[in-house]
Amino acid sequence: MAPLVVSLESVPAITDPEEAIRSPELAVLSARAHGEENGVVYALYAALMHLDKETGTLYTDYALATLLEPARKQLEDMLATGTYEFQSDFFKRQIAEEVTKGQAESVLLVLDSRGIEVSEEVRERILACTDRDEAEKWIKRAATAQSADELFD
Repeated sequence: MAPLVVSLESVPAITDPEEAIRSPELAVLSARAHGEENGVVYALYAALMHLDKETGTLYTDYALATLLEPARKQLEDMLATGTYEFQSDFFKRQIAEEVTKGQAESVLLVLDSRGIEVSEEVRERILACTDRDEAEKWIKRAATAQSADELFD
């Protein structure tokens, strides 16, 4: 058995969305090899949008991790336009965790800006929050609370 080795130079530039949809693996490799060429990233995007959610998530992640900067930025911009909604629980969890972490940090920032002391125990409790609704409630309370303990009432 001999492994097949393919150089990026031998991968064709896929610019036709229909061709990319028919061969999404080749579209991913094409974007890696020829991402600077017109239409290649657009064709990849079309292919990614036609995949089942599990495969689409894997291919999207791989593409974002391996594309050169201009092509990666272009694909990120296309994904960020709102036309793509992550389907996998993994990405949904990652996004929710990032949002919740940002909310928890906002609670501490609001309290700090208001000159309210926060004990290490309260700081740890806030930063350990994994419930977006709870963190949002704490942000609202932080705006008027007289002490950090009032967040939890």
